[in-house]
Amino acid sequence: MSHLEIELKLSVLPEAIERIREKIISFHYTHFSLHQLSNIYFETVDHQLRRWDMGLRIRGCDGRFEMTIKTAGKVIGGLHQRPEYNVEIHKPEINLLAFPAEIWPKDTNVDRLQSQLTTLFYTDFSREKWMVTYHGSEIEIVLDQGSIYAGAKKTYYGN
Repeated sequence: MSHLEIELKLSVLPEAIERIREKIISFHYTHFSLHQLSNIYFETVDHQLRRWDMGLRIRGCDGRFEMTIKTAGKVIGGLHQRPEYNVEIHKPEINLLAFPAEIWPKDTNVDRLQSQLTTLFYTDFSREKWMVTYHGSEIEIVLDQGSIYAGAKKTYYGN
């Protein structure tokens, strides 16, 4: 299934998190329970997906997995707008043939591309989520806190 996602990502200092939560709950909202998520991001050694302005990941949550590819779109002032394709999978293994054939540039050998993929980095984090209603719009707000791993490097974000 595909939809156009508009996304604005912000980084906040840990000491601001409680004030942000207080502001969120001043609106009409629905709060969702905390979830543990993991992501594995993939790329080829020669950065072919990046050259096509694509991003590929597998997300794990509660024993379920989803493979996602985001294709070329627009980024204006930090606001991301790009087509996204999601496929449920049984285990965290790439199968590029599960995506619609028309997302690939003409003459792409998808099997060859898949054989060239390697893990770029992965993340483990907790996600807190709110759906806020504001002036007739529904806005999804998420707070991610966890770790990013790339090779031997590890970075914490959030608290």
